[in-house]
Amino acid sequence: MAGNSIRSAKVLDELRPSSGRRSPAQVSQNQESSVTVSSDQDLQVYIEDIPTNLPENDLEILIQNRIEATQNFKIKDIRCYLKLGVAVIRLINEENKVFLVSKLETIVLYPKTNTIINFIGEIELDSYVVVDRKISKVPSADDVARRYMQSYKTREPPPCKSISIQFPNIFRISLPTLDELAQVASAPDFKIENVFATVYPRSDCSFFEDLPPNTNAEKLSSVIAAQIEEKKLAPTSFYVQYDSETSNAVVLATKSNKKWNAQNFLTID
Repeated sequence: MAGNSIRSAKVLDELRPSSGRRSPAQVSQNQESSVTVSSDQDLQVYIEDIPTNLPENDLEILIQNRIEATQNFKIKDIRCYLKLGVAVIRLINEENKVFLVSKLETIVLYPKTNTIINFIGEIELDSYVVVDRKISKVPSADDVARRYMQSYKTREPPPCKSISIQFPNIFRISLPTLDELAQVASAPDFKIENVFATVYPRSDCSFFEDLPPNTNAEKLSSVIAAQIEEKKLAPTSFYVQYDSETSNAVVLATKSNKKWNAQNFLTID
C-alpha cells in the first residue's frame, strides 16, 4: 500500500528583525529568519554546511589557504563552529566581500573529493527551547528567557515566544551571536526550577497537520529516519512531538541535517 505524503508548514517567524532578509515561501507560512549584517559585521562572510571531518583549527587553516591561494587576496580572520556547521570569515575590505558573495559564490575546498563550500552574506540563527511536557504547568516565555539568561550568563534575556497553543512547551528564541550559539550547543540542557529544558540551536521548525489516527511520536521519528536513510534520529539534532487530540505534529531539526532540510514532507503508510 502506497504511503501518504504529508507536507509541512514551517513555523511563522515573529521574532525576526524587520531589517533582515525574507526567503521565498516554500510552503504555507514559511518565513525564514536571518541575522542582517550590522556595522560590526559589515566585512564578514559566512559558510554554511562546513565539513565536519577535521578539527576546527585544521579546517580554518585549510579554508583560509584555499581562498588566499586561488583568489589572490588576504583574509583577516576565520572561525569555524563545527557543532553549528558554520564558518565566519572576516575580510579586509568591502570589495572582497562583494566578490565572494555575489561573484564567486562557491569554491572547491577539496579538489580530490570535489567538496564545495558556499559563501553567503548573512546566516540564520533560529533556535528553539523544549520544556518537559509531562508537567502540570508549563513555564511562561518570560520564565524560560530569564532562566536561559541565568544559565548561560548572558547580559539580558533573549526574545522568547511559544510557537503554538497546541505545543505550549516549545519556545522560539532569538540568539544574537554564533559564539553564544556555540556555547549553547556544547551544553544544551538547563533547568527552570525543577523542570528540564533543552535548546536546539540553529534549527528549523516544521508543522505537520491531519496525520493518520494511528500516528505517534515514535512512528514519526522512524519515518523521518527512514527518509533520511538513518537507523534512528540523533536526540541532539531532532525533536518530534505529536498532539493526539488534533493529529498534528511538530518537528525540530538542526540545520546541519541536510537531507531532512531538503524535504518538506512525510510519507506515512
